[in-house]
Amino acid sequence: MTLHVVGNICVDIAMRVAALPGPGETVNAVECLRGPGGKGANQALAATRTGAKVRFWSALGQDAEGSRLVDTVAAAGLPVIDIARVEAATDMSVVLVSASAENIVASCVECARAIGDETVAAVASGLRSGDAMLLQGNLAPAVTGALAASARQAGIRLAVNASPLDSSAFPPCDLLVVNRGEAESLSGQRDIEAALHTLHGLGARDVVVTLGAEGAIGLCGGKRFRRAAIPVEAVDTSGAGDVFCGVVAALWHAGMALPEAVGMAVEAAALAVTRPGTFESCPGRGEMQAIMLRKD
Repeated sequence: MTLHVVGNICVDIAMRVAALPGPGETVNAVECLRGPGGKGANQALAATRTGAKVRFWSALGQDAEGSRLVDTVAAAGLPVIDIARVEAATDMSVVLVSASAENIVASCVECARAIGDETVAAVASGLRSGDAMLLQGNLAPAVTGALAASARQAGIRLAVNASPLDSSAFPPCDLLVVNRGEAESLSGQRDIEAALHTLHGLGARDVVVTLGAEGAIGLCGGKRFRRAAIPVEAVDTSGAGDVFCGVVAALWHAGMALPEAVGMAVEAAALAVTRPGTFESCPGRGEMQAIMLRKD
């Protein structure tokens, strides 16, 4: 039972600022951190930390940045055998984090968009009964569609984190994970409960919407559920959504009821926001096991 995570990996350059700049404004950073990132890598690591068997499919440049990144994420426990090396500069993201822990992110995705037919074919050939697939929004839309089709053809379950939004649609899936803004954009509904049902009608069997400090709300088997956030002193929220999604997908894939998986993911995300960075804010294996042992 393998969870196939197909997505991006990049170098994150995180700058801490007193306040996020407005249009045309320049601000000085009080700190600058450099490390691994990318929604695909972040979510794959979080899933791995739950104990799930993960295959992470991605692409990096053939440059020194890519080589350093492979070594760094491998040391953290992320499987790297399925990371292709392509003729492009390794992707990077710039993350600005304010004193209130809010953030804005801009990413280069040339390597992620280089993932194409060859990877789709390799993923499809590796799918087995009982596997699952997790996709995000950094791949080319046609590739996302082809991967989703391969999951359906193989008869495995598909989870989609429609972030960052690249279109007004998402492929039919068994589980859709989005934040409030993404839910509103995809559904055209400002009311979050109406958005849940609209997203279900658009092709998501089950839906989870993260609400930041308000926790998460979901629709599973036609029944609504909510999980409250864990009060913490937030330092950086930039990696929390990826930790949440990776944990939810892994535990859901392992057979845990979705509301219970969401509750554990909320705990893991609460721990992540107390630390700087995205990839490096992910709870360790021991921390994740402790969360899983606290289930109701």
